[in-house]
Amino acid sequence: MARGRFSNAGWTLGLGYVGEHGLLFLRTVLIARFLGPEYFGISVTFLLVTSTFALISDLGIEKYVIQADERELGSTMPTLATLLLARGVVMAVIILLLSGWIAARFGNPELGWFYACAAAVPLIEGLRHLDPLVQQRSMRFGTYVMMQLGGLVPGVLLTIGLAATTGSFTAIIAGCLTTSVISVALSHLLSRQPYRLGLTRDALRPVLTYGWPLLLNGAVIFLATQGDRIVIGTLKGMEDLAGYVAVAALTGGASIFLARLFGNLCLPLLSEVRDDPAMYAERCRTTGAASLLMLSATLVPLAIIGAPLVVLLFGQGYVTPPLLVAFLAIQAAATVLRAWCVCISLSVGGTSDILTNNLLRITGLGGAFVALSWGYGVVWVAGFMCAGDVAATFLSLYQISRRAAVAGGPAVFFGSIFAVLAAALLTLQALIDPYAGWMVPLLAAVLCSGAGVIAALSASADLRRRLHGGMMRFLKIAKQKGG
Repeated sequence: MARGRFSNAGWTLGLGYVGEHGLLFLRTVLIARFLGPEYFGISVTFLLVTSTFALISDLGIEKYVIQADERELGSTMPTLATLLLARGVVMAVIILLLSGWIAARFGNPELGWFYACAAAVPLIEGLRHLDPLVQQRSMRFGTYVMMQLGGLVPGVLLTIGLAATTGSFTAIIAGCLTTSVISVALSHLLSRQPYRLGLTRDALRPVLTYGWPLLLNGAVIFLATQGDRIVIGTLKGMEDLAGYVAVAALTGGASIFLARLFGNLCLPLLSEVRDDPAMYAERCRTTGAASLLMLSATLVPLAIIGAPLVVLLFGQGYVTPPLLVAFLAIQAAATVLRAWCVCISLSVGGTSDILTNNLLRITGLGGAFVALSWGYGVVWVAGFMCAGDVAATFLSLYQISRRAAVAGGPAVFFGSIFAVLAAALLTLQALIDPYAGWMVPLLAAVLCSGAGVIAALSASADLRRRLHGGMMRFLKIAKQKGG
């Protein structure tokens, strides 16, 4: 029953995330082509503002909904909705007040109005209904997927259409606002419970206890995930930022997709068996193997063939050094492996672990700032950010071995495989020129990726059974439809 539920939920959420991140990637590629590096860079800074304020104000409300005890959830929902709305209002006001300063820091002081428009996004998102997240507790992701894609499809199409017809970076404003309005409206239309606001001390206390480390962590994540882009945008300019973001659209986009998919699937699976040591141990190993499998199949080959792939997708204006791609791909792979660690920490209430290892991540940002200040290029930024993320991932592996003894053995194994893969990728970048032809880089990518996949499958018989069962069900459904 559990395997079937996991497989069905995985297909639903996986297809939803494929659609969501596929649309976002399509938007990135096309507006980069339609607007050119300078205006594309300006569009990226608008997204930086919205994502930055979302991160630094994250109380972990969404995670609390999934992790909370069933008996507490009903009485807590109005308080959670109120906190979400208050967060949106506060962030909107702060963005409005800082819009002129933000424009000046990015070298475009006349665009204060452009960044002021970003204030509407958190204000709208604060009205979101939380019931689609409640449904995820029982591994039902259909409502969430419909809500996300229902807003994203028209928003992305509008952005692309306006970028193509006007050539203006303002296209991103219309697209983001459309996405937010429609997805929030759908969150209410698709919910099973009424939307209620309220605030009680008994409900507020556990939410803040759970969320304060995540609030601090959000500020740290902002520096770890957006700091490099902000440093490049303020010290190097929009064109350098555009090239860096083009690479990150491949590597970072894939890691965000995988980490989100992994977290939404695995946190409920781990949380529901945390009081059953044998089952918890099995699921720790299975989910860790799944993490290694995903990063090996996607990000490892991107580290080798990503540079010519960026040019193929974005155009000749986005030629980037292969080492930049390798560093960002390894950083992204570290993020996926760390997502497994985060699930284990959250399943046992260890939210402070996440803050600790994210503090280590931002040490790379300091090196990146110094490198750019001394005149070095964006490859150094990627190298320092990669070093910080890799160090944080190994700290996370150590943390979970202390939090849950059953995770210790898997943590050592999966961490060792990741280290070997990262070393192999950097070595290959020193030996292979990916712009000289596709044959050798493709062969190297297949060999490295295959080694990681084999290691992941060999580590967990349960994962092999789940994958086999899911494939059999898929083939059965396909056969029935074909018949």
